[in-house]
Amino acid sequence: MINVLVVDDSSLMRRMVSDMLNSASNIRVVGTARDGMDAVE
Repeated sequence: MINVLVVDDSSLMRRMVSDMLNSASNIRVVGTARDGMDAVE
């Protein structure tokens, strides 16, 4: 299983990418963030 954190300033893009990645059997979106600082917190 590949764990992924989706980071993008656009909430629409985060949602679209998360949905696409979640549809793959070997990828799990573990979270989302709006920018780099938010991602590391």
